[in-house]
Amino acid sequence: MARWFAADIHATLAVALAVPVLVVEAAHGFVGAGPALALTAAYLALQVGLGVAVGRARRGARGIARLVLAVAFVGALELVGVRAESTLAILYVPIIVLAAAMSARAGIVISVAAIAVSRLALAVAAGPAAAIEQSVLPVVVIAILAVGTRHVVASLERSLERLRQAVATDRRRARRMRAIEQLGRVLAQDGPSPEALGTIMAVLEGTFGYHYPSVYLWTGSALRLGAHRGYANPIHEFPLDVGIIGRVARTREAVFAPDVTVEPDYAEADSDVVSEISVPLLADGELLGVLNVESTAAERLDRDDLASMLTIADRLSASIALGRERQELAERSALLGRLTDAFARLGAMLDPGPLQAAVAEAATTVITCDIGLLTLPDGPSGAYRIAAATGADSIVGMQIDPGEGATGTAIATRAPVLDDHFDKAKYPRAARRAVHEPTVAVMALPMVRDDRVLGALTFIRREEGRGFTDQEREIAALLAAQAALAIANANLHAETREAAIRDPLTRLHNRRLLDDVLARMSASRARQAPAERRPVAAILFDLDHFGDLNNRHGHVAGDNVLRAFAGLLAARFRSSDLVARYGGEEFLVVLDGASRDDAVRAAEDIRLAFRNLDVPIAGGAVRATVSAGCAALDPSVAGLDVMVEVADVGLAMAKSGGRDQVVAA
Repeated sequence: MARWFAADIHATLAVALAVPVLVVEAAHGFVGAGPALALTAAYLALQVGLGVAVGRARRGARGIARLVLAVAFVGALELVGVRAESTLAILYVPIIVLAAAMSARAGIVISVAAIAVSRLALAVAAGPAAAIEQSVLPVVVIAILAVGTRHVVASLERSLERLRQAVATDRRRARRMRAIEQLGRVLAQDGPSPEALGTIMAVLEGTFGYHYPSVYLWTGSALRLGAHRGYANPIHEFPLDVGIIGRVARTREAVFAPDVTVEPDYAEADSDVVSEISVPLLADGELLGVLNVESTAAERLDRDDLASMLTIADRLSASIALGRERQELAERSALLGRLTDAFARLGAMLDPGPLQAAVAEAATTVITCDIGLLTLPDGPSGAYRIAAATGADSIVGMQIDPGEGATGTAIATRAPVLDDHFDKAKYPRAARRAVHEPTVAVMALPMVRDDRVLGALTFIRREEGRGFTDQEREIAALLAAQAALAIANANLHAETREAAIRDPLTRLHNRRLLDDVLARMSASRARQAPAERRPVAAILFDLDHFGDLNNRHGHVAGDNVLRAFAGLLAARFRSSDLVARYGGEEFLVVLDGASRDDAVRAAEDIRLAFRNLDVPIAGGAVRATVSAGCAALDPSVAGLDVMVEVADVGLAMAKSGGRDQVVAA
């Protein structure tokens, strides 16, 4: 009940008016108080009933009607003759104050009603003349009371409204700042990813009410669109000399353009735009990008929007910078991890062929590019050729001249070549068949070892402008250095291995390898049934009168003759045949899958070719001849040493028969 009375101001006023009447009557023992008590009880009941029936409205016609009822109650008390009738006029005061607090109209109506009722009661009690005579002062007091109350209440209402607006503004700002802080955390965690930038645009549109927000990121040469909202045809890139956005990036200062039609730098992306705010995103003086909002005539931007954008840009700049640092650390960690794996893989390889393929593959996996090329010198000619390629297999083996393309330039200058916009006109001839894009990003690094250029490692990204970061360049240089070391080690290993099995003068296999292979072939035949054993034949060559040739022309000339004969053998026989220097001027050829007749024909070809060969020596040329013995191994015999002994018998027969002939034993 108490809460109900507190909620109904008119019922509360009724109680406030009734209490003084009851107190006065009680002080006189309620003698003759019947009419006043009855009137008070009726008034209270009527106000409570109205509160229940018509509601607890404070304003409007119903509120004024209930105040008129209160005025009538006081006037009625004056008419029935309450003992405190001389002070009853005071009861009009709370009624007038409440009415003036409700509205100016209510104050006027109730003030007039109070004057009329009080003067009517006075006229009934003392006559019309007295009522008129005593009206001036009450009228003035009531008017002052009503006007003053209304002024005070109106001032309080305005203050309250301003307070409400300030609270709403603070709450809106706090909500916006919470949104920005949340976005800042996203940017700090993920960096300026497309998803994070898109979320920022959604917040600027949804929370801040900007229907044309956009953010551009600095690429080092231009501003590229990161995300936007509202534009049907956004501008995707701004050079520094184009648009208000370009000016902001150039000057590093925010621009507020309340009317873009008078801005000479304005670049139009939507014809409805009339105002623009563009703010640089800076971190320690470094340009990260530009945050931009535009608006139509229906919602022009103002200085408050500029202040908000500056705050947003400041928060976003710090978050983007932190996010980029985290991204760079994560990228560096990933790069180093892939580089470590590549180091381990390359360091364990000694075979040049697989190693070269692994280096080209590592170029694409460590740095994540589309094409990896390994260019190396090609044997004795020294010409540089593409030894291995990942992502462009068709150009393997193609020659790259020094100074040609990025790779040739890196080899010629011994310096890295970096170009994020490498034009097709600069492509080497070999690359034009595999790379069809008009422009690519390329990085070519020379591989230098012991002050010697071993080749070059080239990284290519097909997407124009997707250049290589500083971290990628650093890691690529480490990969190129490790590749150079691995290739040098593999070459040294191959040279050492070849030296162990090759005759240094003739470059044919040496006696050590020959004996080892003959022993393994013999062991293999021993494990086979005679019917399963493949045919095998041998030729044993011996240069005729080689000692006399050395004595007449010198050992240098003799060495030339030996090398020339070895060249004939290497050119004539198959890679599956075993060709070796047997000792001194003797050479042995083991023909797998050949008969004795096959061996004789091959030996005769060699004999004829050699006797007609002019071998250059100091001061001219010399000719020599060769004798040969041939033999084949019977399937019933496993050991190849028997076949070599038989071929030696044939050679002895050729020698004793006059030399320069082939004898099959």
